[in-house]
Amino acid sequence: MKTTLSGSPDAAAGAKPGAWAGFGVEIAAIAVFNTVIAAALYAFHFGGSFWQNWVFSQCIGMSILLFVDGGRRWRWRGGEPSHAGFLGVMLGGCLGGLLVGVVLGTWLLGLPFSIWRPSAGHSLPVALGVALVATGLASWYGWSRARLAQLKATAAQQALAQAAVEKQLVQAQLQALQAQIEPHFLFNVLANLDSLIASDPARARLLLGHLNRFLRNSLTAIRAGRNALADEFALLDALLSIQQIRFGERLRYTIDLPDECRALPVPPMLLQPLVENAVKHGVEPSMAGGAVSVSARLAQVGSGAGPGGRPCLILTVSDDGAGFPARGSSGHATAGVGLANVRERLYGIYGPHGTLTLSEGTPRGVVATLTLPLDTRFQA
Repeated sequence: MKTTLSGSPDAAAGAKPGAWAGFGVEIAAIAVFNTVIAAALYAFHFGGSFWQNWVFSQCIGMSILLFVDGGRRWRWRGGEPSHAGFLGVMLGGCLGGLLVGVVLGTWLLGLPFSIWRPSAGHSLPVALGVALVATGLASWYGWSRARLAQLKATAAQQALAQAAVEKQLVQAQLQALQAQIEPHFLFNVLANLDSLIASDPARARLLLGHLNRFLRNSLTAIRAGRNALADEFALLDALLSIQQIRFGERLRYTIDLPDECRALPVPPMLLQPLVENAVKHGVEPSMAGGAVSVSARLAQVGSGAGPGGRPCLILTVSDDGAGFPARGSSGHATAGVGLANVRERLYGIYGPHGTLTLSEGTPRGVVATLTLPLDTRFQA
């Protein structure tokens, strides 16, 4: 998937209104700050009346703001300047704003320009020097805040891009998992179908119908980022129906899906590895066979949005077969790979809020429980 960032003139023109957004707020803030400077200069007897200090402070402060912030917004249009450019605009803006502000203030007050000669003995140059430093610091502070906001926006964009990449990775892992499961599964089904065609054509047709249903649901699931739980359970029903023809009376299964859970969206292929593990490592090794149960329910788990915790969908796959494979056995290794794939996908989609837990069944067997948060804030 290719992402293109437009650098066309139209895109740049469209950025201008946003680049100047909030400029009026900055002008108001600088006006208040300049008034504080004028009051301080007058209170500490730097020279001149309060009115003179106020006019010069406003003229210099606003000129510096227009030179520095206005120049930055026009030049970089809300982007992030280089350090050299940052210092250059600050220095040039302060000096240019000082000259323009002094000329404008002197003209507005009707003062002679001779007061700025060092020999004039007037204290206004000292006052304006203080005003320049203070206004420069205020401009630096304002620009630093704008730069911090830009960095935060960039970080947010990078986080969104990272989330998109992680979503694509999860989808790729799902497709890889599908590619691993289907060839082995189809090989066994076709071998079973071949043997039934001659010995039991009716069961062969039944098996072919279940296989057709399984493949149709499987293709729908693999193409969708989320699948309705009813569709996911229909896929599992087709899978278990196929396995039931293979194992006969040794395999029994039940599927319990409450109406309030049918339309809930779930990631595809989370339950299928758990069902296959239940059949392969629970029912198949047991001489007496066993039963597989798949169920769904809603529950409040842990601490979260609601009084009783955050709302979650609880999915359970259990069997009453042979129990956990012995550590070190081939069954333990293959079961571990499937469970690891499920856990990786859970973390990629839900972060730490989606969990898979395993426990021993009563009186035997294994219970696998998926906890999926329904609140989208807990979903990646």
